[in-house]
Amino acid sequence: MPDNLIRDIPLIQRYAKNNEVDDFHFRAYLKGYLNMSNEKLDGIVKETTDRVWKQIDCTTCANCCKTLEILVDNDDIQRLAARLQISKREFTEKYIKLDDYQDKVINQIPCPFLQEDNRCSVYEDRPKSCQDYPYLFASEFRSRTLSAISNSSCCPIVFNVWQILKRRLWKRRRDRR
Repeated sequence: MPDNLIRDIPLIQRYAKNNEVDDFHFRAYLKGYLNMSNEKLDGIVKETTDRVWKQIDCTTCANCCKTLEILVDNDDIQRLAARLQISKREFTEKYIKLDDYQDKVINQIPCPFLQEDNRCSVYEDRPKSCQDYPYLFASEFRSRTLSAISNSSCCPIVFNVWQILKRRLWKRRRDRR
């Protein structure tokens, strides 16, 4: 049975803003009060993510590519430069800047490699941060809950996974009345 998922970005952004207090309370619950091993929680997150991911096509949205700074490392730069058949120096001059934390990021938002059909023109060689996004499959979900809260306003997959996890795992006091 399909979940009732929300896909509309403006609606997701409104809900994420309105849910912010609850989201931080749920984060505190996950980190300090949920009596569940990290492995079991990671399994639930993976299962939930798999279920949501099957129902949302990223190419209908591509909001991450349209709104986020894309972190790159030297391996990404090397791979992308080779893909574009230019030197690392050329690639860096054309596509890279340092962010406020002195990390290397793609210098344009939306991503210059995003095509009109919401597909990535360098998909097979995309940066590691893009390959790993939205970071729900990595282990130790508890240590990445701030990222989940932040990404929930950008990504329908993260938003819906977070909401399902709240309903499934969080027994709030007001729900016990």
